Amino acid sequence: MKQKLIKFTEFGNLLYPHEVDYLLSVQNFATDENLKILQLINYNSKNPLNIIPYDTSLDKRKYSYLKKWIVKNLNNIDVDLYYEWLIKIEKKIMTDSILPDEEKELLEITKTTLNNHYYFIRFYELLQHYRDYLLIRVRNQFYEPVSEYLQTYENNYLFTTEINKKLNNATIDIIKQHSSSDIESRHWENLLHETFFNQKLDGYTRYRAVVRLTFLYYNYREFEKLKFVYNSLDKMFKTEVFYSKRILANYYSNRAMMHLKLNELKDAEKYGYLSVRQHNSDYLLYLVNLCGVLLKSDKKTQAYKLMSVSISELKKTNSFYYKIGFVAYYITTLLANEYTEKAINYAERFFENYKKEIIKYRWHIFFSAYFRALFKVEKFSKIIAVTKHYALLTKEKQNIGKARYLPIITWYNYVSKYMLGNTSEKNLCEYIKNSANDLIKNKYKTAKIYELLSEFSDTIPLLVIKLKKEIN
Repeated sequence: MKQKLIKFTEFGNLLYPHEVDYLLSVQNFATDENLKILQLINYNSKNPLNIIPYDTSLDKRKYSYLKKWIVKNLNNIDVDLYYEWLIKIEKKIMTDSILPDEEKELLEITKTTLNNHYYFIRFYELLQHYRDYLLIRVRNQFYEPVSEYLQTYENNYLFTTEINKKLNNATIDIIKQHSSSDIESRHWENLLHETFFNQKLDGYTRYRAVVRLTFLYYNYREFEKLKFVYNSLDKMFKTEVFYSKRILANYYSNRAMMHLKLNELKDAEKYGYLSVRQHNSDYLLYLVNLCGVLLKSDKKTQAYKLMSVSISELKKTNSFYYKIGFVAYYITTLLANEYTEKAINYAERFFENYKKEIIKYRWHIFFSAYFRALFKVEKFSKIIAVTKHYALLTKEKQNIGKARYLPIITWYNYVSKYMLGNTSEKNLCEYIKNSANDLIKNKYKTAKIYELLSEFSDTIPLLVIKLKKEIN
């Protein structure tokens, strides 16, 4: 019994709070014991640092039943599992191998897959293929209900596909703006907002709108607007509209980053830890985001422990975007914990092994972390040499003004030159003031500029004080 409870405890602790909220909303248990266990799961899910053990005196069959009940109810609304089923049936229709029992199941599912179902578009297109399959075989008995479904929801399908075409166009502008200051995407805000809040649309289209709204509000640094959208989304996650563990983990990570931007560090940490409760293909990204929160909260020891035990995860990903991002944050975490030489050695080994990939994918985030490490041990000449060899000033100049970029490389290079006597105090101050004033457009950008200036406080403390007063 003891071993069984360990397994049940592990199972319960992996459940997300929104999953348990949904389960509580649909439960109709005949016995109080089942409800009490579920309520304890709910408490433990939301209080991971204060787990209350489960009652070992209860019949073990209670726990076995509840686990099966939980799995069944979550599987029934899991949009990822639904999609796997849909792809399997589509393949069988297209290869003329669908079985009679599968056809009956398909017809039954037409009764529950309405126009607001998450994968309504794909299901509608599946039935189009199935109708052709039935026509060729003169299967009128099945043809009629399928044809009726397609006619009933034809306008919904046409409207939704048209909305998705507009979302595709919006994506181009929004992502281009994310990497270029020459594009505007504000004109898509109303469409995205209306799409997300339109309960008659399918969940997939609505969630696409949320993702694009997230990028748009990041582009304009309008995190309070994003918070309103996420608060609305939070309520929907307690229902069956958008449910899957994958989507929930993504939401938790995005929400953690939003709270970090708003300097709401307690909430940022809570959602950050939720995002890494289970491992998935985006685990490294979520872990990096969480460690960013921990470093901002001055919890550098926790960040170091998390990243150290997760280095093995680097071997499991084929994404150099994730890999380089992890390494850059690992270097930053090592610096925060005063492991400067270890940070430099790790950075240089990684750069030697993945030089081409770093330059191609994420040179700015890597060199920003690497230069901070070199600067700490006063390797000013090396900063200047690496900057020149890889033409980093030119690369950064081309990207200054973009949403994600600050003149980190350039400032480290100029300060290094000053420390070596290769430029004057006047030239250094003039350059930093001019570049900073060009970038200060809102509260978020201003805070980042001051944070960047503070990195030089130990080396040029009086100049930093002077520059902070003169930058406006």
